Amino acid sequence: MATHDTNNWSDLLDVVLFQADRVSLGQSMEHATAAIHRRMEELQKDEHAGSISERLALRNALETLADLQKIAYTRKPSGRVSRDGGRALSGQS
Repeated sequence: MATHDTNNWSDLLDVVLFQADRVSLGQSMEHATAAIHRRMEELQKDEHAGSISERLALRNALETLADLQKIAYTRKPSGRVSRDGGRALSGQS
């Protein structure tokens, strides 16, 4: 997915929100954050571009990413989680 397309910020946010791999999460968060900032810069340059709802969505997305980063990197992994029902698979690799 091209990270320079400022209209894909919401797709990049979705990737982050559903990212199960902690290793990839950091990179996905960086891509989404950069795309959001690029879109915000575009909107600042042209006050008639975008809508109020898009501007609010961008701000909310940044807050969501910041909250997710706090959660993801302050908690220690407690074992893998099964895709079947979300049960922890402690002790299994």
